[in-house]
Amino acid sequence: MKVSAGNRGTSFSNDRQVSLTVTGLANNDYSRTADVVMNVPYTRMNETMRLVQRMGGKITAVNVTGGIDAE
Repeated sequence: MKVSAGNRGTSFSNDRQVSLTVTGLANNDYSRTADVVMNVPYTRMNETMRLVQRMGGKITAVNVTGGIDAE
């Protein structure tokens, strides 16, 4: 499942990406999918988490990459 989103937010969050590992998404009324990795911009993380919940899935892992580099 590919989730695409526009570019919005502050410059701090523009470079950050979130990978959500999801299990149990409803594919139709009688079957569920295997684990799915959804890559979304940080600014769309909450929206995507709500989508997963509405689809009956469970988020099993969250990984945030990018952002401000520590020097």
